[in-house]
Amino acid sequence: MRRASVIIESYSKCAVTSILLFSVFFAVSACGRKGPPTLKAYEKPQAPGGLSAVRRENRITLTWSYPGNLRESLNGFVVLRAEGGGFERVGFASHDENSFIDEAFNTDVKYRYKVVAQSLKGILSNDSNVIALIPRRVPASPQDMHFSVKGGSVELSWKSSGEGSCYNIYRTADKGEYKDTPLNKEPVCTTFFRDTATSPDRTVYYTVRALNMSGILDEGPASEEVEVNPSHFVPLAPTDLRVVRSTDKIHLIWKESPEPWVKGYRVYRRKDKEQGFTFLGETIIPAFTDTEKVKGKVWYIIRAIGSQSESEPLTGVAK
Repeated sequence: MRRASVIIESYSKCAVTSILLFSVFFAVSACGRKGPPTLKAYEKPQAPGGLSAVRRENRITLTWSYPGNLRESLNGFVVLRAEGGGFERVGFASHDENSFIDEAFNTDVKYRYKVVAQSLKGILSNDSNVIALIPRRVPASPQDMHFSVKGGSVELSWKSSGEGSCYNIYRTADKGEYKDTPLNKEPVCTTFFRDTATSPDRTVYYTVRALNMSGILDEGPASEEVEVNPSHFVPLAPTDLRVVRSTDKIHLIWKESPEPWVKGYRVYRRKDKEQGFTFLGETIIPAFTDTEKVKGKVWYIIRAIGSQSESEPLTGVAK
């Protein structure tokens, strides 16, 4: 009987161990098992929108929009082009991109473009809007670039690139590196542009491209690059200096310089029989008081302070 009990007890331990091992295996297997595919994975994705095109020299750049919260369910975007006949695939963009560059085209040929979204399961969306364009011969680059700083603005001018040409103006803080968006909201059809959103405390660069107004923006090559740095922001001189002498002081009042970026004013003085002017001090308002008791004639100079330069002098005398 004792032997039988031992056998039964051993068998019971083995059975319990087997059950535990099976339970663990079943639990692990169940955790790693994927559920059945849902119908949502096979839904048609939303179509891209806002398809537009810009042609610059030998590139046609297509751009479109797509909701950011839906991009993770996409494989990407299929770009299609038609030249006379039906649409054919010409490119593919990843799910996090909004643009495609087509460099394989000819001038004076009509093209149509559209874009469709492709899901991770390969399901294609409906078409985006279709755009049609005919790339034309681009105008020459603008020549003879000039600039001047007046008030708080940079004024650019150039020679015409030909009859019917309009222009886009680009600005950057990084030499030679320009974004695709110009400063002007609409093409400029004169040979002059005023940039009012400038800062005298940094160096910026400009370039201009001529374009045809042919349904799309047919931009030609860039003009020479123009550099505008803080040394070019020289303020105009203040005006209308009034010198009033009291018992022991001399008061100076003037009209301030027109530039919004003027940092203040420096005041210089020359006493009678002195050879040169002596710096007295600075003020941020258009007024200054000379507290030294000075007899005889006294000459004063007021200069506006720019980012790196002073203005021409405004002069006055106290008799």
